Amino acid sequence: MDYAKKRSWVFRPDKVKRTKSADVFFVYPTVYIHPDKQKNHNMNTNNPIYRLFGWFMTIWRGRPFAESCNFFAPHYRQVGIESLEMTEEELKPFNEIAYTDVKDAFFYYMEHLNEGRPFILAGHSQGSVALLELIRREFGNGRYDNLFVAAYLPGYSVTKQDIRNWPHMRLVEGEDDLGGIISYNTSAKGLRLMEVVLPDAVCVNPLNWKQTPEYAPKELNLGSVLFDFGKYFRLEKKHFTGAYIDEKQGVVMIDKDAMDELLHVRIGFLNWILIRRGTLHMLDIALFHRNLQKNTAVRIKKYFETYNPKEGR
Repeated sequence: MDYAKKRSWVFRPDKVKRTKSADVFFVYPTVYIHPDKQKNHNMNTNNPIYRLFGWFMTIWRGRPFAESCNFFAPHYRQVGIESLEMTEEELKPFNEIAYTDVKDAFFYYMEHLNEGRPFILAGHSQGSVALLELIRREFGNGRYDNLFVAAYLPGYSVTKQDIRNWPHMRLVEGEDDLGGIISYNTSAKGLRLMEVVLPDAVCVNPLNWKQTPEYAPKELNLGSVLFDFGKYFRLEKKHFTGAYIDEKQGVVMIDKDAMDELLHVRIGFLNWILIRRGTLHMLDIALFHRNLQKNTAVRIKKYFETYNPKEGR
């Protein structure tokens, strides 16, 4: 894909609109669902329907990071939802196409759009997969250390093996730790785990920013924004749920009363799309929206208190 063309981006603000002191490079989750599972495993980014879905999911999942950052989000030839049923070997060439697009978009962003500002990486689900691969392959040499604030990558797993093999792929160790990854998958008692939860997964609790299993009470939850699509189509609940890390499964667990409330939601799309699938995958960001939003600002503030971007670390 040609990322010099604005059409290759969901969002690419013009120079005069880059008014924030930091950027976010955001990659949207899977939106590609097609009827023929025997071919076309990579999305056609010129298809207007999937372009619209990509825009919609970017608005929904990327909103917590937009308040503090100039927002950059590329289109990419992502893999279809059937990838969850494919073997690693079958999936490899199609994943490589999706990853190459994200890498090319990031390289273009750094060379032509970044202009020396600190940046955050953010994504969800397949977007997190691609960005974790970017960190794995491109960040180990310290190339971006002087500008990299943190990576918010819920909806997929970082494993203990990842950390052993690539020590630069470390999880954050507090609310203002810089240069690390925020990774978690959300679940509750009685729910099945998504395929994105890998064996030996490790995670960060987005209510207290710790990797340890102690319970973070719902009073720490600044707001679960279950959806926000305009003034008249918005549902936010403050102090909706606490959370703790189930270390055995490697997931963040929410409160039973919050899960019970979600199960009894009468808003059709929320109940059918988000809950009846049997997981909380679609709500990884929504359940902790305001905490993610605040923490983005906290880490950027810490960055400028600690480092001069032009001088490095």
